[in-house]
Amino acid sequence: MRLRRAVLGILLATACSGGKGGGGGGGGGNGDGPPPTPAWMAGIVGQNGLFGSTDNGTDFISRTPLTGENLYALVCFGHQLGWIAGSNGFIMHTTDGGGTWRQQTTPVRDSIRAMAVSSPRDGIAVGDSGTLLLSGDGGDTWSAVMSPTSLSLRGAALSPSLAWAVGDSGTVLRSADSGRSFSVVRSGGPGLRAIRFAEDAAHGFAAGEAGTLLASSDGGGTWRALPQARADLHGLSISEDGKRVIAVGAAGLILRSTDSGASWSEIATGTAKGLNSIGFLDENTDMGWVVGDSGTLLYTEDGGAHFRALQSPLAVDLYSVEDL
Repeated sequence: MRLRRAVLGILLATACSGGKGGGGGGGGGNGDGPPPTPAWMAGIVGQNGLFGSTDNGTDFISRTPLTGENLYALVCFGHQLGWIAGSNGFIMHTTDGGGTWRQQTTPVRDSIRAMAVSSPRDGIAVGDSGTLLLSGDGGDTWSAVMSPTSLSLRGAALSPSLAWAVGDSGTVLRSADSGRSFSVVRSGGPGLRAIRFAEDAAHGFAAGEAGTLLASSDGGGTWRALPQARADLHGLSISEDGKRVIAVGAAGLILRSTDSGASWSEIATGTAKGLNSIGFLDENTDMGWVVGDSGTLLYTEDGGAHFRALQSPLAVDLYSVEDL
């Protein structure tokens, strides 16, 4: 499967433009007037530190690479704080909306595949060989958390009190202490690639290979299987109230629910390329992006009811879009 390989593509993330990152919890701003203007609306990072951005959501330009590492994850909190992560345990942090970046030290050399934050201080990172990392100081220090699995982890979500990770062989991990310890709540079956929870941290979804869709209504303690999609699923988005859920996957597949997963409709995309992730702008939840193989980049202005293609600055696989 594509996600079992070192990615030869790009990650696209709605960067430093909304209040929460990584699929759960948190709010941006400091309550003292309007938040600062973000340095970009969306940023692109990828192989060999590739970096690009857009300031209007539709026109992307390439920028000077940030590092030589392959980059797989980007999350933000508010308009100024952001983190990127990738191969060899690499994490880098911005405090000025992407204007400058500073590398942070981690205790691992495994690739980090996903990150999530619930506040300016609290974050988790997950990756290959069961890697679990935790920070309580904005990433100034990252500590390894004892992992209950050696399987690679591909997705993460975090709330102020709960944390989750998903990965190979249908693995779902759950933490009831904000990521300080995890237990396996589900294992076996197709690999899982994405997990997202609503703002209440009770209602969530996970998606993965063989069209797997799972739902939870008890904070991830138990999961029920939903009808299988027609192809592998690679990415998920969920609205804060949990009503709108969108899954994207292989062969141009987009599934959309507006009733908390009770029913789903397939959305026309005009492409047969694999779609890897979906994300929406926090401050305008009708505005979002889907990214996929061979530079596929789709854009919506109506909450995912319709999509149109955008021109990508790079004709390579697009890996992920962060749901803020």
